[in-house]
Amino acid sequence: MKILYPFWNKEQKRLRFLLRLILLLIFYELISTALTYLVYRCGFFPFDSPAATGLVILATAVLPVYLAGRLLDRRRFSEFGFHIDRAWLKSLLFGVLLGAVLMAAIFIIELAFGWITILDFFGVNTMRSSIPTIGYFWSQFFQSLLFYFCAALSEELFFRAYPIRNLRESLGSLKINPKQLSWLAAILTSLVFGLAHLGNPYSSWISTFNIFVAGMMLALPFILSGELAFSIGLHFSWNFFQGVVFGFPISGTVASANLVRLQQSGPEILTGGYFGPEAGLLGLAAMLIGSGAIYFFYLKQNRA
Repeated sequence: MKILYPFWNKEQKRLRFLLRLILLLIFYELISTALTYLVYRCGFFPFDSPAATGLVILATAVLPVYLAGRLLDRRRFSEFGFHIDRAWLKSLLFGVLLGAVLMAAIFIIELAFGWITILDFFGVNTMRSSIPTIGYFWSQFFQSLLFYFCAALSEELFFRAYPIRNLRESLGSLKINPKQLSWLAAILTSLVFGLAHLGNPYSSWISTFNIFVAGMMLALPFILSGELAFSIGLHFSWNFFQGVVFGFPISGTVASANLVRLQQSGPEILTGGYFGPEAGLLGLAAMLIGSGAIYFFYLKQNRA
């Protein structure tokens, strides 16, 4: 039986984290392939149906994590940061508000310096041959609302909740205090988060570093509270206001609808250029300010 110990945690009576992570990724690939096939068979295509795409993304995150949690980790799904109550919903709302304020600040600063030219409003980026109507714009706008919420929840599950929760347990043998373990787990997952965006259009090592910082900012609420609400709200509103409301690129990609369609100029080191604010110093400053706001939010919560 000793030969099993490299793969089996005798104390916890389950597979070790690396094997559980591999099985989680296998669950993900199987479910993603099956759901994507079904959606395409139903006639939905990603660019014109962001809502359908978002629901597939959500399902391919929630189902594997649920299965891995129950079958491999032996824990409830709620333990990944979903003890939903009034405080949880309040944190979600504050996360949404913070993301919107930070992105609005970036937009206002760039507009004030003349680095933004507003071309028009109610723009649609579509593969359709016909000219999109205003009704089509609002359809894409609200579908994008759902898409970016689903994407935020999915990424927070995969890049924050599941790995941080398990890494803290797996690194327990290092004999350091739980708070330090949490930060070490956050650093490791944020490195993966940054590298995962390296393949995006117009990415660079600067954008990769900034997204690492964004990962640390998004991990902070989970570390401080054990809940995922604030992280989901912040991640969602950062992307939604960035691309759909203010018309910036989102990590090198373009939203299907833009409330404001703009043209950027100015120094790329500050604005992020075609990659979006995450590749610029303005975006980095917003992340650092956001991290401070998160810290004081939870400091106030703990004092209440």
